[in-house]
Amino acid sequence: MIGAPLPLAHELQDLRTQVIIDALDAEFLSLVSWDWESRVVRYPKVHPVLGMPDCEIPGCTKGTPLGEPVCVGCIGRWRRSGLSFEDFAAVPRDSAYHRSDGQVLCRVSGCQRPPRLVTHGLCTTHQARWHSSSELTVEDFLRNSPQQGLPGFGPCQVAACYRLRGSERTRYCEVHRGRLNRERRLGTFDGDEERWRLTSSSVPVNREVSLRGLPDRLVAELLYCLQVRTARQAKTKDHRMRHISDQLRLLQVPSLEMLGEDDLIRAGMVDDLRMIIRGAQTALRRLGATAETERLKDVWDLFVFGHHGTLTFSRIHQRPLREAVKVWAYDELPRRRGRHVASSMQNMIRGMEQLSDSLRLQRDDEGHEIRLLSRTDMVSFCNRVAFLAETGVFGAHHRVNVIRYVRRIVNRIRVLGLTGPGQMLEGLPADFSLSMEDIPDEPEDTEAGRDLPDEVMRELCDNFDLLEKMSNREYRVAAELLVDTGRRPDEISTLALECLGKDPDGTLVLIYDNSKNYRLGRRLPIAKATAAVIMEQQERVRERFPDTPADKLKLLPSPVANPAGTKPIGSIGDAHRAWVNTLPDIMIPVVVEVDGQLVTKLLPFDKSKIFPYAYRHSFAQRHADANVDPDVLMDLMDHRELSTTQGYYRVSQGRRREAVDRVTALQFDRRGTRVWRKAQGLLDSEHVRRAIGEVATAYGICLEPHNVAAGGQSCPLRFRCIGCDHFRTDVSYLPDLERYLSDLLRSRERLMSAFEADDWARSEAMPSEEEISRVRRLINRVKADLDDLSDEERAQIEEAVAVVRRGRSVMLGMPRVGQPLPDVRPWRLP
Repeated sequence: MIGAPLPLAHELQDLRTQVIIDALDAEFLSLVSWDWESRVVRYPKVHPVLGMPDCEIPGCTKGTPLGEPVCVGCIGRWRRSGLSFEDFAAVPRDSAYHRSDGQVLCRVSGCQRPPRLVTHGLCTTHQARWHSSSELTVEDFLRNSPQQGLPGFGPCQVAACYRLRGSERTRYCEVHRGRLNRERRLGTFDGDEERWRLTSSSVPVNREVSLRGLPDRLVAELLYCLQVRTARQAKTKDHRMRHISDQLRLLQVPSLEMLGEDDLIRAGMVDDLRMIIRGAQTALRRLGATAETERLKDVWDLFVFGHHGTLTFSRIHQRPLREAVKVWAYDELPRRRGRHVASSMQNMIRGMEQLSDSLRLQRDDEGHEIRLLSRTDMVSFCNRVAFLAETGVFGAHHRVNVIRYVRRIVNRIRVLGLTGPGQMLEGLPADFSLSMEDIPDEPEDTEAGRDLPDEVMRELCDNFDLLEKMSNREYRVAAELLVDTGRRPDEISTLALECLGKDPDGTLVLIYDNSKNYRLGRRLPIAKATAAVIMEQQERVRERFPDTPADKLKLLPSPVANPAGTKPIGSIGDAHRAWVNTLPDIMIPVVVEVDGQLVTKLLPFDKSKIFPYAYRHSFAQRHADANVDPDVLMDLMDHRELSTTQGYYRVSQGRRREAVDRVTALQFDRRGTRVWRKAQGLLDSEHVRRAIGEVATAYGICLEPHNVAAGGQSCPLRFRCIGCDHFRTDVSYLPDLERYLSDLLRSRERLMSAFEADDWARSEAMPSEEEISRVRRLINRVKADLDDLSDEERAQIEEAVAVVRRGRSVMLGMPRVGQPLPDVRPWRLP
């Protein structure tokens, strides 16, 4: 009954043992049939985590692993038999195979002695009487020769065993007596029988784990470990718990909390057993821990603060400084959210570690005399960080972050009053600080973002089957959704089963939670092919977990510790990295310099740049290249600030300059006359003019000063650019020119049809034949110059055009009404 007082173990060793016992739940102890006298855990037949139902083979009473129809022993016998499974299952199991079902008593009523042989079921004395009788079977002997029950000889003297002794001439049960004799015969017995009795393992019994012979503290810890794992829906098989208890009995340790990793390795525990023990140690460490107790340690378990992971302060050598950083972290944690709090805060603490190292290495007192610190020490710290960045110990970005983090923490420490009287940093000089001027400039990006080239995306998408084979279906679906939707990995992994919806206009949308910014129930338009992937996964999940309500299920349920399907998969990063590393080299065209000439070569793409978050950058870049307005793209990316979105498709100045150089060489005026740029000075002015001396039009640029000053809103020709001497275009505007020509032709056809309008209005709106001819001639002129180029030059121009269009933020036009957003995988079938 829940809430009933728990029976206490005898001879409790300390108060900690009592705390652990108090944490044991009465309902859980009842589930495993726990009794402090017998000290044997018994697994139930029916339970979503610990359940071990009977084997389906007739006559077999062993428990089967959860979800399997037959026990491990029967699977082995079936494979050795050479029969089909149906034929094997039709043969009842022989009673001789019941060795691991536990000890039973003699079949004579009232007899307290164990049987000599399981097949006959009689103790030694009654078996001898049966053999001396004339009865052919045991059943006839019991029926025709009534026997008196005999008293037992007492329990086996092995500490782990609860079986009865089979004879008064031995101190052990039949199994341990045979085990001891075998060890003596093989020469593995060391002669210390007392130690052998204390350390010998129990007799393995199906669905049972003997904790006998272990200290009270250790017994309580193992029970608590099993309780916590069960609550987390983690399966703990009986044979693993038996192995753990047997190894702990050999080690003769009083507590799990005293075990180190070396002890576990010396004991011969395999990885999965060590994982269980490490999990138990973590659970015990958290038992009774609070934020107030945790803040006193040098390594914090952020679980007690409501986060994941740990924070380490031990590498800050000066104790006053270390304690002050702890106070800062304690004050900072409540303002943090998300799944990566530990990593972001540890990065900030690493800045203080660098400061601590600088003080230790560059001061005679190693920085322990807080009152003697000064501005000079901060300058020395900045110089050391610059040296480490210059010598390649860490990157330029890390250098900036280290200085920025130290400034932030030191300033916050002063705000918290930790330098005041009686505080840990009392007397810290005011000049021991950093200003904004001390923070180095951010290094200029050399890449246009972290988007992946189309060749790489195609190769990855063609190999999703391999990802599924290496991991499971959920990770494959996660990768597909990351590619198609551009969501953050955490947003995809935690999707609810019912994440597919429709807007009032019938548009399919993905419903997800932006946990990073606490924006729940976000809606993202998706393609029909993406929706098909989701619907197929929904059907699969419903089939796997038919008894769980749909609103509790996850679209991507974890394959472990998740019997109800309510837990999402963990990080996709490890599985994704292993998959990417197995792929062959992905060759992409790269412009390199050979003998002073720029040539395009196929080179392998750096696989370290292929990671789950790169799909988000690729999503943003593809939409930017498709002329999606920045404000619209900001909404698609679910950002609060436009500047954040621009960082996903921004082109570096160096790359843009090179691209401008290339497309400028193919620039034309309104008549289609090529405007040559032969001098470097003219090219330099071209870069300046692109920054301040031009304004973008629909299919080129305008150089008219008044219109430029008005941001393109003061054109007296009403944007008939083809007829203006201030108009320029280049090869990068070719798609826009072709689209403009199509619009002109379409407008002319509509106006020439039965379109009701006054003659003056129709005449005013009708595109002129001269304009159409001029645009068509300009397009043909641009294409003709492209056709004159070699394949090598054309590839370089195409790459330059992509870069220039990518950086053309002003002309990222709003998608037209009814125009679908670009598909991330345009090559796949709809």
